[in-house]
Amino acid sequence: MQGRVGLLTFLIGCCLAAPIMEEFVFRGFLFRGWSQSFLGPVGAIVLTSLVWALNHTQYDWSYRFCLFVFGLALGYFRWRSNSTWLTVIVHSALNIVSCFTIGPYA
Repeated sequence: MQGRVGLLTFLIGCCLAAPIMEEFVFRGFLFRGWSQSFLGPVGAIVLTSLVWALNHTQYDWSYRFCLFVFGLALGYFRWRSNSTWLTVIVHSALNIVSCFTIGPYA
Protein backbone atom coordinates (compact mmCIF):
# COMPACT_ATOMS: atom_id res chain seq x y z
CA MET A 1 0.00 0.00 0.00
CA GLN A 2 1.29 3.40 -0.83
CA GLY A 3 0.26 6.97 -0.48
CA ARG A 4 -1.72 8.46 2.37
CA VAL A 5 -3.69 5.34 3.20
CA GLY A 6 -0.52 3.26 3.32
CA LEU A 7 1.22 5.77 5.54
CA LEU A 8 -1.75 6.01 7.89
CA THR A 9 -2.09 2.23 8.12
CA PHE A 10 1.64 1.83 8.71
CA LEU A 11 1.73 4.52 11.40
CA ILE A 12 -1.30 3.13 13.24
CA GLY A 13 0.16 -0.36 13.26
CA CYS A 14 3.79 0.49 13.94
CA CYS A 15 3.47 3.58 16.09
CA LEU A 16 0.27 2.99 18.03
CA ALA A 17 -0.98 -0.61 18.03
CA ALA A 18 2.41 -2.32 18.39
CA PRO A 19 3.66 -0.13 21.27
CA ILE A 20 0.38 -0.52 23.18
CA MET A 21 0.36 -4.30 22.78
CA GLU A 22 4.05 -4.80 23.47
CA GLU A 23 4.20 -2.50 26.47
CA PHE A 24 1.16 -4.00 28.15
CA VAL A 25 2.58 -7.50 27.66
CA PHE A 26 6.21 -6.81 28.55
CA ARG A 27 6.25 -3.79 30.88
CA GLY A 28 2.72 -4.38 32.14
CA PHE A 29 2.01 -8.07 32.65
CA LEU A 30 5.52 -9.61 32.70
CA PHE A 31 7.22 -6.79 34.59
CA ARG A 32 4.57 -6.78 37.30
CA GLY A 33 4.77 -10.53 37.85
CA TRP A 34 8.54 -10.88 37.65
CA SER A 35 9.22 -7.80 39.79
CA GLN A 36 7.19 -9.37 42.60
CA SER A 37 9.16 -12.62 42.35
CA PHE A 38 12.68 -13.41 43.55
CA LEU A 39 13.99 -11.38 40.58
CA GLY A 40 12.83 -8.08 42.01
CA PRO A 41 12.42 -4.96 39.88
CA VAL A 42 15.98 -4.87 38.52
CA GLY A 43 15.90 -8.53 37.48
CA ALA A 44 12.48 -8.00 35.91
CA ILE A 45 13.78 -5.02 33.93
CA VAL A 46 16.70 -7.04 32.57
CA LEU A 47 14.61 -10.12 31.77
CA THR A 48 11.75 -8.25 30.10
CA SER A 49 14.26 -6.23 28.06
CA LEU A 50 16.03 -9.39 26.93
CA VAL A 51 12.85 -11.22 25.96
CA TRP A 52 11.48 -8.11 24.25
CA ALA A 53 14.65 -7.60 22.20
CA LEU A 54 14.82 -11.28 21.21
CA ASN A 55 11.16 -11.13 20.18
CA HIS A 56 12.08 -8.69 17.39
CA THR A 57 13.31 -11.41 15.03
CA GLN A 58 13.07 -9.15 11.98
CA TYR A 59 16.24 -7.31 13.05
CA ASP A 60 19.89 -8.31 13.17
CA TRP A 61 21.78 -8.84 16.42
CA SER A 62 23.29 -5.36 16.63
CA TYR A 63 19.85 -3.77 16.33
CA ARG A 64 18.47 -6.22 18.89
CA PHE A 65 21.21 -5.09 21.27
CA CYS A 66 20.03 -1.50 20.78
CA LEU A 67 16.48 -2.65 21.50
CA PHE A 68 17.72 -4.38 24.66
CA VAL A 69 19.28 -1.12 25.87
CA PHE A 70 16.12 0.79 24.97
CA GLY A 71 14.14 -1.89 26.83
CA LEU A 72 16.26 -1.25 29.93
CA ALA A 73 15.31 2.42 29.76
CA LEU A 74 11.62 1.57 29.28
CA GLY A 75 11.79 -0.84 32.21
CA TYR A 76 13.36 1.83 34.37
CA PHE A 77 10.64 4.30 33.40
CA ARG A 78 8.00 1.68 34.21
CA TRP A 79 9.53 0.92 37.59
CA ARG A 80 10.08 4.52 38.69
CA SER A 81 6.78 5.92 37.40
CA ASN A 82 4.67 2.83 38.10
CA SER A 83 2.95 3.58 34.79
CA THR A 84 2.74 1.37 31.72
CA TRP A 85 1.21 4.27 29.78
CA LEU A 86 4.45 6.25 30.09
CA THR A 87 6.33 3.41 28.40
CA VAL A 88 3.65 3.23 25.68
CA ILE A 89 4.14 6.94 24.94
CA VAL A 90 7.96 6.72 24.89
CA HIS A 91 7.90 3.55 22.77
CA SER A 92 5.43 5.12 20.35
CA ALA A 93 7.53 8.29 20.07
CA LEU A 94 10.65 6.27 19.27
CA ASN A 95 8.79 4.31 16.59
CA ILE A 96 7.52 7.54 15.03
CA VAL A 97 11.02 9.01 14.91
CA SER A 98 12.41 5.74 13.52
CA CYS A 99 9.74 5.52 10.82
CA PHE A 100 10.53 8.98 9.51
CA THR A 101 14.34 8.82 9.83
CA ILE A 102 15.27 5.24 8.89
CA GLY A 103 11.99 3.57 7.96
CA PRO A 104 10.21 3.09 4.64
CA TYR A 105 8.91 6.67 4.64
CA ALA A 106 12.29 8.34 5.26
